[in-house]
Amino acid sequence: MKLDGRLKLIVESIPQCSILADIGTDHAYIPIHAVRQGRCTRAVAADLRSGPIRMAQANIGRHGLQDVIETRLGDGLEPIDIEECDVIVIAGMGGPLIRRILSDAPEKAQRARKLLLQANNAVDALRRWLYQNGFEIISERLAEDSGKLYCLIEAVWTGTPISRDDFACYIGEKVFIGNDPLLERYLEKKLGELNTIISGRARSDPSKLRRIEEDTSMDTETCIRIRDRLVKYLEERRSGGRLDYD
Repeated sequence: MKLDGRLKLIVESIPQCSILADIGTDHAYIPIHAVRQGRCTRAVAADLRSGPIRMAQANIGRHGLQDVIETRLGDGLEPIDIEECDVIVIAGMGGPLIRRILSDAPEKAQRARKLLLQANNAVDALRRWLYQNGFEIISERLAEDSGKLYCLIEAVWTGTPISRDDFACYIGEKVFIGNDPLLERYLEKKLGELNTIISGRARSDPSKLRRIEEDTSMDTETCIRIRDRLVKYLEERRSGGRLDYD
């Protein structure tokens, strides 16, 4: 069972832990690989729908892991208890849904040793929510799958809200300063999205513009400010000049 780039990055980022929770598990690929690689002793594979749970159970049984991976049906973090799982993965869904899941069960999210979050859209708003609600983003790493780039956020709860500007929330401070191998492609993609929103050229293709606008909650003026800062950074990067996040 080979993992695609997106799922492979998630599994590689799971630290040694006792019990892993995979929320929105679908086929249970993440907990299966995590257990087989010795990254966790046990795992909970949770999903809102019975169909994915049945698929997860079949895959778990196929690998003989039914004694160490438990499937649970339920919404968000509802199927797990407080402090039951030390690492929680929430991936393969939109940023607004991830925010809702965390908001609905804040104490469960706070008591986890680590959160691994990978949103399909509205990542800037997810980062902002984490900062405002006392979570620190430890790292952000990029993965590519089927031509699309995904950002994996690693966060821990400190209880101290953090102030970050629009640039940090839209681009991702940690991915920016981490010099990820996919960084330049990622920044070019973000620049293209900003230009599309600002120019409105995609209005001839409303569905394309709508998909791009789902990735940000910022107004046009803010988009212009971030775009100009990003252009300056890319110019300095290519000229070999001094590269400052600030």
